[in-house]
Amino acid sequence: MSWSQITFVVDANNVERLSSMLEAFLAQAITNENAGEDEFYEVAFPGTPDWQKVRVTALFDNQVDLNPIIEFVNQKFTGDNHTELPVEVTTLVDQDWQRVWLSSFKPIQVGKELWVCPSWCEPVEPNQKNIILDPGLAFGTGTHATTAMSLQWLSEHSLTQKTVLDYGSGSGILAIGALLCGAAKADAVDIDPLAVAACKENAERNHCQKQLQAYLPAQLSKENTYNLVIANILADVIIELRDTLLLHLQSDGVLLLTGILENQVDKVKNAFYEYYNFDVRVQDQWCLLVSKPKQ
Repeated sequence: MSWSQITFVVDANNVERLSSMLEAFLAQAITNENAGEDEFYEVAFPGTPDWQKVRVTALFDNQVDLNPIIEFVNQKFTGDNHTELPVEVTTLVDQDWQRVWLSSFKPIQVGKELWVCPSWCEPVEPNQKNIILDPGLAFGTGTHATTAMSLQWLSEHSLTQKTVLDYGSGSGILAIGALLCGAAKADAVDIDPLAVAACKENAERNHCQKQLQAYLPAQLSKENTYNLVIANILADVIIELRDTLLLHLQSDGVLLLTGILENQVDKVKNAFYEYYNFDVRVQDQWCLLVSKPKQ
């Protein structure tokens, strides 16, 4: 079976209206992505994208005649300027989507003797530190720059007997990576119950379930403090969580912040100005901020 896709480009304030029309025509799925050059947004993170132009794609059975749909949408959107919406029609050949998805993940080296290996692959270097991961529905595969930079940092530092909090843990990849790099204990926190479940499963898969606990935010005791606190979220969310992150960080601990674009670094630094200075690493327009005591 094949599928047909229609893609329109509209102003952000028209996305909901257009989506409703496409749903009324029995679209099987509708997705949105940035069509402009404004601020990048990673869809796996929480938050609301600040897009100006949006590419709206609707998936239909290939037996559906798309011409009346395109004509109807353009009638509703042309307005007084009589300019039709940019539209693109493509055909997708049906295939084993799960197999295609699985094949897109390969073992990758993410630090000094540290690898991320999908659970369905054999490790490339079995004698090194391998995070065996099933991404499932939770973000965190090691391929995104923020995750890769964090794992690189973990692999470069001695974490022997350290305690770690991974706030916004997704799949638990950073908490597991910290344990493989010598940490004694790691707690993982995420607002998504699916992420918490995935983290627990990945902990068992990596034989560190006794050292790693996964929680929803309300389940984490306010009394718990850690040598290392990691937050791989988004700049605005990190700023909102500042007091929470500092509450759980020991006085001589290290704060690792990422999910921050280059043009957001100063904003995050300013939020923590009273407490820390930061060293900054950059990869693919994303930044990792590593705290250091103020002089």
